[in-house]
Amino acid sequence: MEPVTGAALAATLVPLATGTAGEPGAAAWSALTAFTARHDEATAALAAVEDTPGDPARVGALADVLAALAARNESAAAWLHEWLAGADRVVDVPHIPESASGPVHGSVTQPQV
Repeated sequence: MEPVTGAALAATLVPLATGTAGEPGAAAWSALTAFTARHDEATAALAAVEDTPGDPARVGALADVLAALAARNESAAAWLHEWLAGADRVVDVPHIPESASGPVHGSVTQPQV
């Protein structure tokens, strides 16, 4: 299973937190709220986003907390993978593949994780 990344979470969280994903987004947000209620470290980060939904720093902090939780908790990682798959369809976040093939013109930099 691929690791859950803060970047993938943040891309999905922004439209959900700001309400731009409509009613399906509200349902996904509600599911995330129920999930974070079971994980103390995520509860405060979610509350901060709910206080200021458009603040990218708060959304990023929530994404990082959730990614860290997934990295150390296999069941949380599985839940977040499933949640992201459904939430990504709601907000129409494109999947960016880990690799690609074909000719490359110019330089390519592989970020270190």
